[in-house]
Amino acid sequence: MKYEITRSGPRIEAIGAHAGYRIRLSTARPGGGTGWPLHVAVRGSESEDEVEVPLPQHHLRSQDEALEFGYDCAVLYIDAMDHRLP
Repeated sequence: MKYEITRSGPRIEAIGAHAGYRIRLSTARPGGGTGWPLHVAVRGSESEDEVEVPLPQHHLRSQDEALEFGYDCAVLYIDAMDHRLP
């Protein structure tokens, strides 16, 4: 499994990892028929601050779609950061 899902009230969070980075995905059930809101952050170690992953505009129709999209964006972001490092 790429990530582990937890629920806290209306908020749904998932924690995963890629290439030594921790990925935190957060969404909630949409109100009023809009798409699922999504927040994605990564960090390299517990002593570092999380960095928000910029997300392209995308209408997310379900919890699963939101979490998969967020995870994929985080992996691309991490790979791009690692590629820039000497």
